[in-house]
Amino acid sequence: MWKILLVEDEPFVRRSIRQAIPWEEHGFAIAGEAAHGREALEQLETLAPDIVISDIFMPYMDGIELLKAARSRGSEARFIMLTCAGEFEYARAALEYGATGYILKLSMEDAGLLGALGKAKAELEKLARQQELALSDRVGYLWRSMLGKELSGDEKEKLEELKQYDWGGDRPLIVTGLTGALPFDYDRCCTLLGVSPGQGRLVHSHVQMGLTTLFIRWTGSAPGLLKHNSRELPMICRTVSASTSTSASAGALERAWFENLRWLDRFYYERPTPDRAFEGGGALSAAVPWEMEQAVIRAFERNQPGECGELLRGLWDYLAQQALPMVLVKETAERLDKLFARISRKPPEDAGVLLNCRRHAALLEKLDWRMRRYAKGSRHRKPAETDHPEINAILDYLQQHYERDISLQAMAKYVSMDENYLSGLFKKKTGDTFINYLQKLRVDEAKFYLKETELTVAEIGERCGFANPSYFFKIFKRWTGLTPNEYRMA
Repeated sequence: MWKILLVEDEPFVRRSIRQAIPWEEHGFAIAGEAAHGREALEQLETLAPDIVISDIFMPYMDGIELLKAARSRGSEARFIMLTCAGEFEYARAALEYGATGYILKLSMEDAGLLGALGKAKAELEKLARQQELALSDRVGYLWRSMLGKELSGDEKEKLEELKQYDWGGDRPLIVTGLTGALPFDYDRCCTLLGVSPGQGRLVHSHVQMGLTTLFIRWTGSAPGLLKHNSRELPMICRTVSASTSTSASAGALERAWFENLRWLDRFYYERPTPDRAFEGGGALSAAVPWEMEQAVIRAFERNQPGECGELLRGLWDYLAQQALPMVLVKETAERLDKLFARISRKPPEDAGVLLNCRRHAALLEKLDWRMRRYAKGSRHRKPAETDHPEINAILDYLQQHYERDISLQAMAKYVSMDENYLSGLFKKKTGDTFINYLQKLRVDEAKFYLKETELTVAEIGERCGFANPSYFFKIFKRWTGLTPNEYRMA
């Protein structure tokens, strides 16, 4: 329903316009009236009308001044001007300032009024489609920002543009369901929540990691907070706070979305009763312990699937105890799955099977099963062997422990050799210096993490054995010609 503000200083004319047509049958509603431009300007702030029907000549502030003031305040309302015969110069001026059209008051007919309203409605619908497309293009950046991911300068700019999305007088609703692979759309959402679909319009549907989030433009009284506590399809509807209902800042959308996700985390961990572990926003900065994840990877590299499975179970127990957001857990599962495939030199299987898991225990079961299948008959990564056993031992050690603080001196002690002798022997047997070989190995690992995960550049540098981010940037660019961020975006 498109909201109209009627601005006219003559009560008789206002009454005539109100009675002219059956407004609601044509999709309109007169939301407010004003006797002059100054009063109308105040109502523009509170009502946020879609269309303003305004007289040109009025006391205190005329229609053209009202139009100019509305535009200066960012209002996108369509203006239809009312004028008398002989005032065409003023009507033309109104068109120059962005009015949709004008109507002669003395010869006003229903068809003419409906025609002007139809044109205004078409403009509003076109603007809404453009805005909704802009929102759809930027929701992915909002998702990544919410999870603490690194954004490029261009991505940050586009996320900032999201703040300019105009919800008009409608209220933004964010509905999130733990859907897994189940089909879920706007109509089913309304049915489960017990609300009328006619009161809202779907702006965008975001599907990620077994979660479906609907962004809805809601007309009229907003439903507030609604919950569907079904174990099969838990879902939650949250109205973005009233303080941001007209601008719906990216921060308000992000907070509402994150709170939805935290509520659904309880079902993922199979704790349907309220739990303090799922309250608050501190988990935005939470992280899966690298030491525990690394132990899982190392066990798989040693071709010990039984040990790997036990460590994986221990990691999953820890994640449940800490009640980390399920999206971080699923990211970890996807990352480990890709690493298992890479280490075993097998093609990775469909990640969707993991990401669509709706319970923590089920995700562990599937990941453990896939890990054991990767391990069966796998061709684990091994460094190219030389004809020298001590050099082979060093290469194997580097492959297993590249992330540690490793020096040529330490490796000399490891194989009981003189450091200077080992330096020459290593170059002779591998064709590369010790430090170059280690740097290339670390950069190769970093390439995998940059392309296959959403870990921050700093996290990747640390995981691959670089002392600090600046050193990581320097060495990575030396061997690839690109910075880590440039390589990730290429």
